[in-house]
Amino acid sequence: MPPANVRTRAPSSGSLPPPVSGDIAQSKPRKPAKPAGESRVVRALRAAFGLAMIVGICWGVVWGARRYVRTSPRFEVNEIVTSGGKRKGADDIASIAAIAKGQNVFSIDLDLARARLLTDPWIETAEISRQLPGTISVRITEREASGLVSVAEAPQATTGTEVSGGGGTYLVTRDGAIIKRLDSPDDPLDLHVVTGIELKTLLEDREGATRTIRQALDLASDYDRSPLAQRSPIQEVHVEPNGDMTLVVGKSGVVLRMGTAPYRRKLDQAVRIVGELDRRGAKPDTIMLDDEARPDRAVVRMR
Repeated sequence: MPPANVRTRAPSSGSLPPPVSGDIAQSKPRKPAKPAGESRVVRALRAAFGLAMIVGICWGVVWGARRYVRTSPRFEVNEIVTSGGKRKGADDIASIAAIAKGQNVFSIDLDLARARLLTDPWIETAEISRQLPGTISVRITEREASGLVSVAEAPQATTGTEVSGGGGTYLVTRDGAIIKRLDSPDDPLDLHVVTGIELKTLLEDREGATRTIRQALDLASDYDRSPLAQRSPIQEVHVEPNGDMTLVVGKSGVVLRMGTAPYRRKLDQAVRIVGELDRRGAKPDTIMLDDEARPDRAVVRMR
């Protein structure tokens, strides 16, 4: 029995201990969960709809912007700036590139315009760019003619803008590359002339022919720097079938058979020989400096 001074009280309902039974703890009703499959479908549909709206809005913005820049007078070409042209003026360059004022600056295919420029034999390089709102800039580099090459006729020819239609006379660069046929009143004529190049060589060995032409032009330049050039200007450089070089100089057509390179020593030798002949009052027809076995020996054939 409990002690007499201890009172006991029945527990009140407010201080009852929490239920421990699993059934009592889960007695609160729950909402039934939605099927997982339905949730995924709804989310996918919402995402697809949102994406479609974004794509549609973006496409509309792009289409509207594109239409604006291609139709707005603000982007019409009002200036064509060209540089690098010597033979080709600004109007010529614009015409070849098919660019005109009033065109929409974005409607011009820059790559196509550049390709058109490069079809001209005088134009070596071309660069085209836009400068908004309405400027097209064109920079070209032109080829410079340094010589004329006379090519004998042949039954076949190459295609393209270089050698075509058999033989003829062609403009060449200082490096010996063929530019075009001499066929225009505006083509330069006061140039060194190289003869003896066969069309067959141009067709079958373009690199070798180019090298030979360059060597002939080098010889002509060396002659121009010699004292002989003042009294007997060069008429032509002839390439012999074996590759030897021959100069034809002066009004009387004196022949200097130069043989193979190097030529500067041989030109110095020709200066001494011509000076001696002048003192004697002699008129040479041919001076042969092509004895490679005895380079100090020259043979003179008189008129």
